[in-house]
Amino acid sequence: MADGTCSLTDGSVAGDWRLPNVRELQSLVDYGRSNPALPSGHPFTDFQAYFYWSSTTDAGDTGLAWVVSFFFGNVGFNVKTIGDFFVTAVRGGP
Repeated sequence: MADGTCSLTDGSVAGDWRLPNVRELQSLVDYGRSNPALPSGHPFTDFQAYFYWSSTTDAGDTGLAWVVSFFFGNVGFNVKTIGDFFVTAVRGGP
């Protein structure tokens, strides 16, 4: 939007939100749960038990990025140009 709010209703503005790194995504995982592997009472709505992209590029191959599966909490990497994975945004931090 021209006013910079991007239809945000929480007081944030464009540029406040970013793709989380792999450690931030992995910190959401509850390894005692599955489908989704999120803690009981988590605040997310419509969160899918599937892979989510992180902003972390693989150190050995810049064509790969780290992903986190929220079905069981698996962490791995995938080719950046392949894969219909989900994204979620975080605000603040690094």
